[in-house]
Amino acid sequence: MLAQRTSRLFVFTDLDDSLFKNLKNTKRDLSFVATTNNQGEAQGYSSLQQQKLLGVFEAAGGVFIPVTGRRTDSFLNCSLPVIKNTPYAVVSHGAVILDKNHRLLDGWHTFINAEFNLAFWESELVKTFNHLHNHFTAIGNTVKVRLITDQGITAYICVKVSRNDYSENKAKDVDSYLKSILEDDMLLHSNSRNFAILPPYARKDVAVRYIKNKLKIGEHDTVFSIGDSNSDLPFMKESDFLIVPNGSQILDRELNQ
Repeated sequence: MLAQRTSRLFVFTDLDDSLFKNLKNTKRDLSFVATTNNQGEAQGYSSLQQQKLLGVFEAAGGVFIPVTGRRTDSFLNCSLPVIKNTPYAVVSHGAVILDKNHRLLDGWHTFINAEFNLAFWESELVKTFNHLHNHFTAIGNTVKVRLITDQGITAYICVKVSRNDYSENKAKDVDSYLKSILEDDMLLHSNSRNFAILPPYARKDVAVRYIKNKLKIGEHDTVFSIGDSNSDLPFMKESDFLIVPNGSQILDRELNQ
């Protein structure tokens, strides 16, 4: 009985395609706007089933902690109350942890600087960005490259194939080229026409472990995780139970093995 009284419930959850989907993939009759773009236009909807899943954890007193590739400004466009009113949020693919006021968490910058030599990897990201920008500019304007800085941290490189020029073959070509120039200890996250080159401090699982230590999550607590993409699996393995949507990248990989 003592264990029950002191047990807590935590939900570390991805956002896009886990708690809401874009307009093309969602039935709108029982859905509501879950996120907007910077102009305030609807960008994603939470389905009835996604709302029910959140409701189950809310009723059980679960503490939600978002874990997303979105940077801070894009994360703040999410309107789900259980996502906006959280003690922590992992954004920019794990490079940044926000506190409850949506500011950089005290101690996080010091931690990643000590663990990963932040100045070195930020310099490597700048060099890689310049190389990719010059390469893709030289062969046309169908691939855009951006260096993303979030909360003062050089977080990752965003590479995106333009919507009009997108094809599976084009995405495969970009994927192959990015892998060929990737530095050791960097990771490539790919999803359709979007790619992210991640330094070693941009790891969702590293950020989740940091938060678990900060919250002193122990053996009597229960941790759930929700995610849809292969890049979510490392942080999801930090939980007791993993929840994966039907039709997700994770499930497709398992079924096709």
